[in-house]
Amino acid sequence: MFVVFATYIALVPEFIINTSEIYTPIDFSQIPINAIHYTIFATFFMTFFLIAMWFGYRAWKNSDTIRRKQVAIYMVGLFISSIPGFVVDLLLPALGDYRYIWIGPVATVIFLFAIMYSIVRYRLMDVKTAVARSVSYILLLIALAAIYAVSAYVISIVVFQRTLTVDSHVSLLNMILALILAFLYQPVKRFFDKFTDKIFYYGEYDTDAFAREISKILTYTADLQLLTRRVSNYIARALKAEKVTFCIPEKGIYGRTGRRRLSVIEEDVRRIMDYYHEHYDFPEVILANQVKDPELKKILDIHRTKIIVPLLHQNQEVGILFLGEHKSLGYSSRDIEMLESIAGELAVSIRNSLSMEEINELNKSLQRRIDESTKELRFSNRQLQRLDEAKNEFISMASHQLRTPLTSIKGYLDMILEGDLGKISPTQRAVLREAFSSSERMVRLINDFLNVSRLQTGRFAIDRQKIDIARVLRDEISLLQVVADQRSVELNVKIDKKIPLATIDSEKIRQVMLNMIDNAIYYSNPHAKVTITLKNSDKVIEFTVKDSGIGVPKAEQARLFSKFFRGVNARKRRPDGTGVGLFLAKKVVLLHDGEMIFESEEGKGSTFGFKLPVR
Repeated sequence: MFVVFATYIALVPEFIINTSEIYTPIDFSQIPINAIHYTIFATFFMTFFLIAMWFGYRAWKNSDTIRRKQVAIYMVGLFISSIPGFVVDLLLPALGDYRYIWIGPVATVIFLFAIMYSIVRYRLMDVKTAVARSVSYILLLIALAAIYAVSAYVISIVVFQRTLTVDSHVSLLNMILALILAFLYQPVKRFFDKFTDKIFYYGEYDTDAFAREISKILTYTADLQLLTRRVSNYIARALKAEKVTFCIPEKGIYGRTGRRRLSVIEEDVRRIMDYYHEHYDFPEVILANQVKDPELKKILDIHRTKIIVPLLHQNQEVGILFLGEHKSLGYSSRDIEMLESIAGELAVSIRNSLSMEEINELNKSLQRRIDESTKELRFSNRQLQRLDEAKNEFISMASHQLRTPLTSIKGYLDMILEGDLGKISPTQRAVLREAFSSSERMVRLINDFLNVSRLQTGRFAIDRQKIDIARVLRDEISLLQVVADQRSVELNVKIDKKIPLATIDSEKIRQVMLNMIDNAIYYSNPHAKVTITLKNSDKVIEFTVKDSGIGVPKAEQARLFSKFFRGVNARKRRPDGTGVGLFLAKKVVLLHDGEMIFESEEGKGSTFGFKLPVR
């Protein structure tokens, strides 16, 4: 209808203009117009313009991103260029003013530039690369020509102080400017390449650089989230994709770029992979415009996806790479080839990252278990410490309560043996001596427990005094001789004549020597010999007790000086032992800055003793 009406007006201009009244030369201010017909023409023109805009709006609303931008630029250009036409070519002529009708045709240049911009940037027609490159080179030539002209003029006037003429000076000037322009060519070209790239998205990526950068990211990045984010950002930047997203089965969405978030579900992923295995071979990619499955095509349209890159490693599905719409002309065959070339490398790297995550998760799980076990052990340890404290308190209390009556019993027995309470028969003396010896052992046992309790509570102190250690040893041997006689054990005592005085805690060292001699007597066989030696060598007092008794098994020697520890053979020989004597002996010797002496062989006897520095 519009064509018919336009043709009619062209063939019958009298419909609007009364041509019989036009004279030459034409005076636009005197052109008569048929007002009624002109109103019909203007209404008809405006109606078709609004219809065109309506169809443009519908096309914009129902189009995808690229198509929508194309339509938007077309409509904006048409609308802006039409406003001057409505005013100067429709409204003003109706009022009799024809002076500005020339502006209407000129305003269509705006529409022309809008179409050109849409062609170059949004693929309205496939001429982007040629136009962008042409613009870049035109700007380059203009810039170089301007540099040459300005430089030649300035140098000629300022340096040579004359106008340009053909002489030797000008030849030299041309040579210099040619060299300058040769050096400026590449920098200026790079500048305009970047400039046109910002305007037209011109600036094609280098395939070798693309592959190197992807390999670099995959080589130096192990974390899955960081790897996918870096790869997504680089691919989106290099291929000018609106969005790039990785989908890892059972892991979720990674490496999102763009404003629209991909929310593909597991069912969609399964449909994509089934379709891929049926129609493609790895590392081929799926192009949305080539998909025949209507359901899959619908999924891709919903997510605005143009390219799908399945990632397989040893025929196992690792993930999927989704690329959204291109920001300009669309994806080229070179883009597709690059995506196919990196698919295998991406799959391997993601598989390695997943394995690393599994290892890290396993480590975290093990660490949690260790932490839980450590927490339980610490709780149990605190409980044991409380029990140990309660035990120490009980031992301390019981020892103090037993010590007083035992001391009284020992004192009375000693008075009877000394005859303070009258004469006693030999039989009575033997019995009383045995009772006195037992009470003596009981007192020593109580003292051992008290000392253990003091060690645990930090109240164990060393009271150092100048003591004749040889005399202390003789006193203890005189007391233990009775026990040795009862067990038919011979005590062989060797004490050097010149034993110096030692700065020691006499009671505690006495107890150490007594425990070692007592053990040697009890763990020796009848009629055996126990050798007790005290000697001085190099300012060190050395005390040893050597027996030929049951000895200590090699497997138990490392624990021999532990608290309450007793060897298996020792428990059989002496069930009433406590296991604290040697523990206390080592503590006392170390507190005197001395060292323990111990040698033993099971079944052949043992040697116990210590060395103390002379002070």
